[in-house]
Amino acid sequence: MNIVISDDEELAREAMSSILLEICPDLQLFEARNGQELIDVVNRVKPEAAFVDIRMPVKSGLEAIQEAAPLSPNTQWIILTGFADFEYAKEALRLKAIDYLLKPVDIQAVQALITKIRQTTLLQSIENNKLFESDMLSLFHGLIRSWDERESDNKPFSRMRCQIIYMDSCYPEAEKSVSIKPFFTAISSTMPQYYHKDLELATILLPSGEWAVVGKYTTLQGAEMLEKLFCFYSELVKQAEEPGLAFTLVVSDECDSYTSLLDEVTTLHKIAYLRCSLGISRSWNKVDLFEVESQPAIAELCRTLIKAIDEYHKRHYVSYMNTIEQFIKIFDLQRDRISITTSLAIARFLNCSINAPMLTPTKEEDWFKSLRNLGEQLLDKKIKQAGTTPDLVTKTIIYIENHYTGDLTLGQVAEEFNVTPNHLSSLFHKRTGTTFMQYITKLRMLKAKELLADPSVQVQQAAEQVGYFSSRHFTKLFKEIVGCYPSEYKKNLQMKKEAEGTT
Repeated sequence: MNIVISDDEELAREAMSSILLEICPDLQLFEARNGQELIDVVNRVKPEAAFVDIRMPVKSGLEAIQEAAPLSPNTQWIILTGFADFEYAKEALRLKAIDYLLKPVDIQAVQALITKIRQTTLLQSIENNKLFESDMLSLFHGLIRSWDERESDNKPFSRMRCQIIYMDSCYPEAEKSVSIKPFFTAISSTMPQYYHKDLELATILLPSGEWAVVGKYTTLQGAEMLEKLFCFYSELVKQAEEPGLAFTLVVSDECDSYTSLLDEVTTLHKIAYLRCSLGISRSWNKVDLFEVESQPAIAELCRTLIKAIDEYHKRHYVSYMNTIEQFIKIFDLQRDRISITTSLAIARFLNCSINAPMLTPTKEEDWFKSLRNLGEQLLDKKIKQAGTTPDLVTKTIIYIENHYTGDLTLGQVAEEFNVTPNHLSSLFHKRTGTTFMQYITKLRMLKAKELLADPSVQVQQAAEQVGYFSSRHFTKLFKEIVGCYPSEYKKNLQMKKEAEGTT
């Protein structure tokens, strides 16, 4: 945590530094000798807090705070003074200082302040990350198409990276839903440990059902913290592997805008199927995937393999059998171009995805036979389960209509019905022609219009009642979908009613 001590007396700065470091040795302290230095340091460091003496040369502490506060909106200001003057206290409150300390300061009072500063900083991080998560959901689900990424929010230009999490499993949906929970619990529970003032984080579900971790950073320190988080998740996927379940990460390049991030993720998603020849429970980047794509024989093998697995999970017996025969044919024709490492990676992927026996170099025919046998077993399962599948999409729509006012996500609904987000996302889009997030957003906007028709309901109230904690985000979505701002919508309705009343 960064803290600035601003005082024109060197002994006063040293005394304050000693108190702060005694309370919390890991603090990063910066000093300013006058009001102008305070402004410069705050602009450069963006500290969590600043202890500011009122009477300083060049510019007073109060003048400096007034000028520096817009440069670092999240900085918490504490006034230091040797004078118990009511007017000073009044001005400090106007500048939204969180406390007013008389010199010499009491160490217990400072200790209580540090605790308060930490708590406020954490709450600010949580709120900033939630807002960023809302933006990412809107971006990837096409809810907002026009982004003003340099809004007047005093944030410096930023960079972004994304880590997409692909899951491969042969488990039934209910078992799969239970098995993935510890992994994603670990993902969400460890993320707060990587919160940083120069880094915003979001964990979201993409329209295809895959999870993605997105980081937006404004400094080298923020970028380093994101890299540490990605490295931690890379280790986590290795530990999470089971005989029938594995997670594989695909990491994006650095992007300089929301649009470029969306394009990058779209590109990665199109070539992510190539992971089956690289190895599961690992982390791969675009260069790794492009290298495989440059080998036509391996790329064709991967495409056919992914299609076969997809047909298997959809229980399409004929399509699976036809595709597996294509896969075996390609494998035979390209045998000399497929390394042992690639063969074993593909076999391991198949074993995890559809429970096919592991390939060994001397038993390829047995492996091919097992892939064909899986098709025969699939036909038996399909006959036995015919007509027993419940209407999951209808139940999902009813659940949305009953819970749209809360913080509702695809992951929560999938867990409610004991299926994976990937499965529910695919079924929902196939049936409704829209994504889960698009459906719930349109429903919320419809309900919001009903609420805004009531003159007594304010925009903030409408936003909260349809499930949005941020009126800023609600306003963006409303403008995108309805075509005007909520306040304009209310005003137009009122004018229409008044016009009707005069006729």
